[in-house]
Parts: sequence; structure tokens; C-alpha cells
Amino acid sequence: MALTEELRQFSVRLAEHYGGVAEAAAAGLRLLLPPDLARILELPEEVLIGQGGLDLIYGSPLLDRMVHQATARTPVVLAQIAPPYLKRAGFDQVLARDFSFPNARVQITGTAEARTNYLVLSTHYAALSDERKEGLVEVAVQERSGAHIDGFCAQWPRFYPQFFAPEEAPPHFPGDLKRAARAAMEQAQIATREALADFLGSMDRRLHRDVRNTREYYAALGAEMAAGLDHPNLSEPQRRDRQAKIDLLPEEAERKIDDLKQKYQVRVVLRPAGAIRFLTSVVQVMASFQHRKWKRDLSLTWNPVTQALDPLVCESCEAGTRTLLARMERDRIQILCPPCAA
Repeated sequence: MALTEELRQFSVRLAEHYGGVAEAAAAGLRLLLPPDLARILELPEEVLIGQGGLDLIYGSPLLDRMVHQATARTPVVLAQIAPPYLKRAGFDQVLARDFSFPNARVQITGTAEARTNYLVLSTHYAALSDERKEGLVEVAVQERSGAHIDGFCAQWPRFYPQFFAPEEAPPHFPGDLKRAARAAMEQAQIATREALADFLGSMDRRLHRDVRNTREYYAALGAEMAAGLDHPNLSEPQRRDRQAKIDLLPEEAERKIDDLKQKYQVRVVLRPAGAIRFLTSVVQVMASFQHRKWKRDLSLTWNPVTQALDPLVCESCEAGTRTLLARMERDRIQILCPPCAA
């Protein structure tokens, strides 16, 4: 069967992405695959696809394996935002608006233009229970600190960023994304819980309703059976048999309730769906952070996308925070979030 142009282009991109070679062959395509990819696709290292070879059609097991491999890694796109202007003054007011320092004094000592990176991660969630609910959540973090940047996802499209092909990207994207990716996934879990709040509440209400109805049913059944124990036509063996059944009702009710808990238990599966890494100019705001007689330097980032200072991260739990509390740790000021400072 002849190979469609769409599937031909897909096959070429997949093979070349993993270091293979694709060659046109009549109405088909000849692929030279690296050993690992050939093993995953369950193909020989040299294979003809299309006319005169293996059929590649929609719904075929081969296409399913190719699509699975193509989507096994989270696709990452690189982009650059060129803000129309960078703030030059007025950072004292911005600092007072965006942060609080309950037990320290902070004074801005200087500013400088800089560049920094932001990671926008889209994740797909599926909540599996008596019903199924799926959706997408999107979060943004600063790559250097891992701090969650609220509002970035909604605002970045207004800046019409420039997107790069992988070979054209500027050399300003750090290679190590582990910290940023971990922070983004943690934030995605929080966003998913918020997105599923109504669904989880519905499952919980249905569970409590069915548990209540089950308890009421078995309580009424037990009372009805107990009332019949005094019936004059019951023999003693029949009375003992009925009493034994009454005694087993609480255990049977608990089994039914356990089944209901399993039925309404919610399992949430969360996986990355795609990411965009942004490079943008920012203003680095240097400040002096003083706690009692001790001082230390503080570096803040004014974000032109959100028009605000990015949160800092707690030096204990690494969670983003806008309330910074000082604590002395071996003659050094440690900056903490309120829960860690408590």
C-alpha cells in the first residue's frame, strides 16, 4: 500500500531524530534504523515501508509503536521574549508591594539588566474512580530558583515570543533542568488538586451518602430480623440460626462499605505533556538584607512578563515565598518561609 505524505514525513522525522536515515524508494520509504530504535519498533535495522514493504496505515500496530516512541519524551520548545521595555526605577515601591520582611530590614543597593529562563510545563491529568475526569494544567517556574511564577502562563502570549528550531536556539538555555522540572511537577500536583477539587468533593459526597444508606439498610434489616425472633412459630434451631445471621450483619455491612471505599477511591495519574523554555531580559535587583546586626546580600528578579518581582525560595524547604523571615544559622542569616521559621 502506498505511503501517505503525512505518514512519510512523520517516519522521516522519527528516524532522523534518533540518528537513523530515511531514503525515498518508489512509493515507499527505506529506513536505516539504529539498533535501539529498531528493537523498540520491532523492526529490522533496514526496512522498507509502503509500496512493496510493510504497510504503515492509521490504526496499525506499527504506527501505534511509532507514535508511542515519538511521544515517550516530553516535547520541549525553546523561545525568546523581547520585552518592549525594562523598568528602570521605582523598585522600592515594587519591593514593598511584592514582599514582606517581618523581622528584617531590606534596602535596594543597585539594579542591572540580565537574562533569565522560565519553564512553562503543561501536564495532563486523569482522575480514575467510579467516574473519569481528564484535563490539562499549566504552570511556570523560574529555572534558576524553581520558584512558581503566578500569572506567567496567562501573560506570555501577549509578548509574541520568537520560537527557535533546535539548531537555531541561542546559547543561553542551561543544560540541567532537573531542579526546574522537579519544581514544575510539584506545582503541577498542586494545580491538579485545585482543578479536581469539585470532582474529589463529588466522589467524597457520594461515598458518604452510600455508606450512610448502607448502614441504615443493615440497621433496619437487623431490627426487623430481631423483631421476628419472638414469633411463636419459630423453633429453637430456627431462632438460633436467625440470631447467628443477625450477629453477622455488622461484618457484612463493613464488607459492603469497604467495597464502596474501593469504588470511590480516586487515583490520579499525572504526566508531562509539553514544555516551553523562555529566555527573556529581566532586571536584577540587588538588596541588602539586615537582621539585627547581621547583613547579607539579596538578589531579586523583576519579571517584565508579570510586571512583578519573582518570589524567592525558602532556603530550607525550597518552596516559593513572598514573606521572608530571617534566622541565624552559624553566624549566617538564613532566609525562610513562615512555616519553616515557626
